[in-house]
Amino acid sequence: MFRNLKLRARFTVIMLIVYVLSLPVMIVGSYYILKKNAVREILEESNLMLAAMEGARKYTNDVLRPAVTKELPDKFIIEAMSATFVAKGIEKRIREKLPNYSFKEATLNPLNLVYKADDFESKKIEDFRTGKLTKEWRGYKHTDAGSFYVVMRPVVVQSGCLRCHGDPSLAPPEVRERYGTTHGYGWKVGEIQTANSVYVPADVPIENARKALVLFSIIYSLFFFAVMVIIDRVIIGSIIKPIEQFVDAADEISRGRFEREFTVKTNDEIKTLAEAFTRMKLSLAKAMDIMRRK
Repeated sequence: MFRNLKLRARFTVIMLIVYVLSLPVMIVGSYYILKKNAVREILEESNLMLAAMEGARKYTNDVLRPAVTKELPDKFIIEAMSATFVAKGIEKRIREKLPNYSFKEATLNPLNLVYKADDFESKKIEDFRTGKLTKEWRGYKHTDAGSFYVVMRPVVVQSGCLRCHGDPSLAPPEVRERYGTTHGYGWKVGEIQTANSVYVPADVPIENARKALVLFSIIYSLFFFAVMVIIDRVIIGSIIKPIEQFVDAADEISRGRFEREFTVKTNDEIKTLAEAFTRMKLSLAKAMDIMRRK
């Protein structure tokens, strides 16, 4: 293949082969790294949302509820004293800034059926309850609406939870009035009823990785061809043209035009070759002169 090509064409073909072989390697490696970085970024933001929700629950339990109870001992204001309600309200406002994220307190036996765990979530909660899972689970959930990257953390029932989730007859009247008395009760201290869960569409990190990969591939291609053009110009000026001049000079000398010189402007191997050709030319001229004299 290369045997019948000129030097410049041979160089161009070799560079194109290098590009064709390197591009798939670059794409596969870059996609793996970009996707991994995108998932890590999603995980960090998911952990941030979980930390915010857990902080909201803890603040409600430790500060807000006792303060309201102190001022209104005979009332239970759900909007201020329910850790779940407060966390959900904060999550709603966070989603105004991060619309791709959703938070759910998936619960086996909730007061508000909006938080009722589905089969997938119930399985994970049972794994937390049995010890198969411990502090956290992260992975993908596939649904008809698409795939989601999910981070789940268990919530252990505290004694303060039993005011609303213990005996329904002892629950605040505001809770019974809003949610009824048929579900959300009978919890026990120390058990796991809930898993705080953050959902992120899996297409988000993948799509971000793809966009970055397309941009990176374009930049890589432009850079590669720019380098190839620069090298091509350098090779033409420093190698191809001197060799072409050598060929022309050698051809004319072979036809008896010994006045032709091998002109070289560099101090490299080509100059050494030119000096060798010059000595050969002089030797040939002397030999021809001797032959003419005889």
